[in-house]
Amino acid sequence: MGPVRLLSFWSIAILAACADFRSRRVPNPLVVAGLAAGMALAAWGGRQCLLAAAGGFLLGSLFLLPAFLLGGVGGGDVKSLAVIGLFTGPSLLVTSFLCGAAAGGVAALAVILSRRLPHHRLPARAQGGARSVTLPYAGILFLSAATVMTLCRGSGAAL
Repeated sequence: MGPVRLLSFWSIAILAACADFRSRRVPNPLVVAGLAAGMALAAWGGRQCLLAAAGGFLLGSLFLLPAFLLGGVGGGDVKSLAVIGLFTGPSLLVTSFLCGAAAGGVAALAVILSRRLPHHRLPARAQGGARSVTLPYAGILFLSAATVMTLCRGSGAAL
């Protein structure tokens, strides 16, 4: 994997993570920019790279689709994993996804445990119903994928 691809992906990952951590949304213009950059870099790499990117995009699109249809993740998470697949190709997408899922699980566990601590409890009158909590899952997925891509850079496993 070339340094241009890695630097481009890290830039997109950091921007997406910052947006997701701040507002729990990944802006569509950022997703489109990621798609454009990923396609341009894949095309630059030739036919084999373009095919790998398309396979990663398709696989990334399908991974979270069932969870989205069941209401477990948002549309931004699905779009983000598709962009991640475009950059990683199928070869690193599975590893990136599993690392991101593990990191998301740790984050969810931390939220659950922190809510059990006394300082996070609301007064009885304010506890109307269950408080929903969302995680910046797209940001977690992006940063996990960027880390996997960086660690696997010399292994030849990526595009």
